[in-house]
Amino acid sequence: MILRRAAKGVVRGKGTYNIGFNDGDETQFDATGIADLEQLWNGFCKDEGCRTDSVDYVERVRNG
Repeated sequence: MILRRAAKGVVRGKGTYNIGFNDGDETQFDATGIADLEQLWNGFCKDEGCRTDSVDYVERVRNG
């Protein structure tokens, strides 16, 4: 699914977020909100060659 859908109700401002994708892979970003997280995710996907709609889940690890 797309990041915004997976992040609904989870991303609430500055924090550290795990993004699970491709049925088993995971990455982590420090972001200031959904727009920042989406920008980081899209850059990651471009660099790593993965699809932006491959998100399985988003979880908040800690507050920023």
